Amino acid sequence: MNNLDKYRKFAKARPNANAKTKNLNVWLYTRVSSASQKDNYSLDYQRDEAYAFAQKKGLTITREFGKKNESASSDFTRKEFSDLINEVKKEKVKPFAIMVYIMNRFSRSGGGAVAIADELINKIGVHLIEVCSGLDTSTDDGRLEIYDKLLEAKKQNNDRLKHTIPGMKRLLKAGKCLGNVPFGYTQYGPRVKDFERRAVEQRIIINEDGKKLKLAWEWKVSGMPDHVILTKLRSLGVNIRKQKLSAMWNKPFYCGIQTNKLLDGDFVRGNWEVMVSEDVFWKVQSILEKNHNGYCISKEVDERPLVGSLYCSKCGKKLTGYLNRRKNLHYYKCQTCSGVTINANTPRRQSKNIGAHDVFVELLNLFSFKKELEPLFNLQLKKILTNHSDSTKQEQAIFKKRLTELNEKREKLNRNFAFGDIGKEMFDKYIVEIDTEIHSLQQKYQIPDLEISNLDKSVKKLLDIVRNISKYWKSASVSNKKRLQELLFPQGLVLDTERRQYLTSRMNSLFMLKLDLMGLTEEDKKKLPIVFDGESDLVAGTGLEPVAFGL
Repeated sequence: MNNLDKYRKFAKARPNANAKTKNLNVWLYTRVSSASQKDNYSLDYQRDEAYAFAQKKGLTITREFGKKNESASSDFTRKEFSDLINEVKKEKVKPFAIMVYIMNRFSRSGGGAVAIADELINKIGVHLIEVCSGLDTSTDDGRLEIYDKLLEAKKQNNDRLKHTIPGMKRLLKAGKCLGNVPFGYTQYGPRVKDFERRAVEQRIIINEDGKKLKLAWEWKVSGMPDHVILTKLRSLGVNIRKQKLSAMWNKPFYCGIQTNKLLDGDFVRGNWEVMVSEDVFWKVQSILEKNHNGYCISKEVDERPLVGSLYCSKCGKKLTGYLNRRKNLHYYKCQTCSGVTINANTPRRQSKNIGAHDVFVELLNLFSFKKELEPLFNLQLKKILTNHSDSTKQEQAIFKKRLTELNEKREKLNRNFAFGDIGKEMFDKYIVEIDTEIHSLQQKYQIPDLEISNLDKSVKKLLDIVRNISKYWKSASVSNKKRLQELLFPQGLVLDTERRQYLTSRMNSLFMLKLDLMGLTEEDKKKLPIVFDGESDLVAGTGLEPVAFGL
């Protein structure tokens, strides 16, 4: 026996790569870059070749991914590719490998693709197989060749872009559009998918949804919130998700401006039909900037109903809310200014450290008044309601007149179409315009109509609300508390957390009336938990109706 043979039991043999192939299950990923490749059976060819290869090697394809056209310029913007990677990570029993017909179908991102492949192989334990060459990553040589092919795919992609990008830029600068057009538009041209919209020259027009979408921009400029706009659009038959509506406000495409990334930060005027004027577009941008000043996404929390209504007295940004889990206490704070924070509720043993909610209740209690002030309040309130009723009737008369005119036009249009005086294309065009305006007016026409005969009843309801406003607020749900806060203080409240005092620039005139009737002295005003520095809102619309409180 050789003297060295006694060390054989300590020797470490290199693992046999073939021993790992006992798991014969594999997954298949197929992909094409464009719809034209999808139409010429490229996906079917990739799949057929993969199944033939699997049968020859004794492998079983247990799952398939891809099967559609997705660009490979960025890996995780491809939904099917993302699903493939996420699923293989979550799978308890991993497949032996992922099969692709050729490596550039897997990815063209170069170094990024190599990093993904390396993680699959070394961390997850799943190999890659290239069907057309028979290469796989179960051996070192195979792994290096696969990595080289992924890097080469990136190089090929870059070489192709060097030739195509200059042409794409010229198209953009000529006012043409590349890719899909935004919601509300229909594109005709030589490269569109729908054969019925194929044309020699590109033409982009506003479709039927787009004609109704014009109204959404007008509503946004008027200050209408997105959730109300969505409801109104759906009643017109326009189905659009809230995320798409939100994104729409930031697309200059709608006012005729192209901002494609290929322009390297530049922009050009497009040759398509403009949905809104540049003036309207920038008015919407101004509204969005105000809405996002210090905005922080926050769920409705019962313990922090004032989130969204409070502003910092130092920087003017909205206060956010948070829970101190160690103390189990809720707070409001400014994300920008140091030290601007206040407890939501007053601690039991620290009555001096009054919370923001109790300060707000003190503010609401200002609107409670003594019995002797009721007759004077009733008299002034009736005057406000009567003026509002007269104004509302004038608006209704204008709306009714316009609705009558539109209905007459609609009837005339139907008659002309029925007798063949106009064609279907012209009929469809104008009937949508008329119906859209009719619907818009009908929405505006839904203004509460306060009849004089019901005036005493309305005053009694409003008086009860004003007298018990703090009770209504404390007993309401968090959503109704927010509605009440918006009604009372439409522009919110600035909170001085050090003095524990509120500041507002606008208040509903119904409640300003109560403060006026109190006849407060300057010394009295200094003791109040509020400083008023502006004008009041007119009491109008839903602000008058007790049902609008939702209480």
